[in-house]
Parts: sequence; C-alpha cells; structure tokens
Amino acid sequence: MSERDVVFTPFMLRVRDTVSGTAEVARPKLEASPVATIAYAVDEWFGLRARAEHVIAEANAMLDPAAPRIELEDEHGTGQLAFVLRWGDRWARVLVAAEPSPEHAARVELQQPGGAAGVKPADLSVLEDLIIDLLANKR
Repeated sequence: MSERDVVFTPFMLRVRDTVSGTAEVARPKLEASPVATIAYAVDEWFGLRARAEHVIAEANAMLDPAAPRIELEDEHGTGQLAFVLRWGDRWARVLVAAEPSPEHAARVELQQPGGAAGVKPADLSVLEDLIIDLLANKR
C-alpha cells in the first residue's frame, strides 16, 4: 500500500485493482424479491438509488481519465420507478415492479443480461459488487 492509498476507501481500492486486473471478483449477493407494500418497496429502492450515486462517484474517481465513466440513468416515461447502472454496453437495472394483486403491492428487482428473475440486492453493499461486476466481466 502506498502513502496515497490512505485517502482511498476500500471500495476505491477494489475498483483500482479490478481495472488493473489484479482483483478477485465476487458475484453480487442477491436474494429472492418478496412482495411488499409499494411504500416499503419504494423506500428500499430509494436507499439503493442513493447508494448507487455514492459508489459511482467513488468508482469514477478511480478510472483512468481516458476511460468511459460509469453512468447512473434514471428512467423516465417507462411507467416504472427504475435506474440503470451503465458502463459501455454493460448494465444493471434496479426497479420497483408493481404487482397486480394484492393492491398496493410491489417488489424491488434487479435485472441484468443473463441474470436470474425475481431477485434483488441483498443489501446496500451489493451496489459496490455490481459496479465491480460491470468493470470486471466481459459478456
């Protein structure tokens, strides 16, 4: 560890190691997405959205100046509350999926190319793993 490394968070060091090819990449911890009230699902989604903003800022700070930036895109006009983490052609989408029954029910879901259906991040730290996954894995 260099003297400069003390100013970086552990996540920032993971990003640096990932883009240099020296990091071990763990799969993001996901769990089944249970049906909840819309209010509960939106609250959980909002926490994930806020955390995403933070980890994207840290990750982008560690990328080479010439590298593309990780983007956070809020969806609009889709009729769903959703955001997308994007790096080049790679992406992960987190949304509140309304359930038809019972009324006022929804679930938080994570969607990725080739990913399992009906899953969500296990906790807020999974956003870090999703960013590392975007940077590390070539699909």
